[in-house]
Amino acid sequence: MDRFTQIEVFVKTAELRSLSRAAEALGMSNAAVSRHLAALEERLSTRLVERNTRRLWLTEAWSAPLEADSVTIGN
Repeated sequence: MDRFTQIEVFVKTAELRSLSRAAEALGMSNAAVSRHLAALEERLSTRLVERNTRRLWLTEAWSAPLEADSVTIGN
């Protein structure tokens, strides 16, 4: 899988706090978004998001750096 796409999926999922909304925004299926996230998590050997059927949240290790980067680039 393409690393850029995996990162793009992670950032969009984190931004929208939803796999299904990220999938819709990126023009992908929910399954494709889930596969990209799983591949990135495997590549980094860490969990990026925790999710259940109703909610998605960033793991503590990733929420602060992602939010800091958003502030830095003006989002």
